[in-house]
Amino acid sequence: MENKTCFTLKNVMFSYGEKPVLQNLSLKISQGKITTLLGSNGCGKSTLFQLLTKNLEPERGEIFLGNKPLKEMDLKEFSRKAAVVHQNNTAPGDITVEQLVSYGRIPYTKMGRSVSKEKDIQMIERAMKITGTLALRKKQIHALSGGQRQRVWIAMAIAQGTKILLLDEPTTYLDVRYQLQILKLVQMLNQKLGITILMVLHDINQAIYYSDEIVALSPEGTLIARGDPKKVISSETLQEVYGIHLSTMEYEGRRMVMTV
Repeated sequence: MENKTCFTLKNVMFSYGEKPVLQNLSLKISQGKITTLLGSNGCGKSTLFQLLTKNLEPERGEIFLGNKPLKEMDLKEFSRKAAVVHQNNTAPGDITVEQLVSYGRIPYTKMGRSVSKEKDIQMIERAMKITGTLALRKKQIHALSGGQRQRVWIAMAIAQGTKILLLDEPTTYLDVRYQLQILKLVQMLNQKLGITILMVLHDINQAIYYSDEIVALSPEGTLIARGDPKKVISSETLQEVYGIHLSTMEYEGRRMVMTV
């Protein structure tokens, strides 16, 4: 049985000036799974992420969220369906954790006012409990570690109550311990709460270990492979993606990459 689709791209093209970044990209992102975008620097991963989050629009082709063209959704409608955590998030340093998480309820306001304060409180509490940030609720953002801040941004996204979460390099700038904590949190959101995850990662082995599907892009912005990491990750695929030979091995039932 074919998986249900979250995002569908049909012949998407995008350029910066005369420099093409994505070329005739047709792709389906499965609903209910963790999908990771892999590729070398400049291959279009971040551009694709920006297209999927409505920060950019394709020059040609179409993107659908479910059955609806993404271009026909305003930002409020999109934000009720998908939550986004960008790579570089900024907030006033003196804002508290609880205040920042509460911003996740903005898509449910009318004329700047809450539609249901009781629902908002419930969703904010739930998001902080899920991410382990409830004990930090009164702390100011500037007083948190990098790993704690990332959990708070994810909590804000969860407070939106969507079934789709998009993460742009969620482990960047974190040490290994916090990287793994964030990835295990992402995995739990998918497995326990049924949230569809689409993320961009640089670490190949983390992508393999924590993903149900991999989308591998070429340096020219074309699709090389999509599917189960065990099936699509190979020395040949990695050669196409990164332009170097990397050996692979089996570990705990998964294919891992030798990077040394």
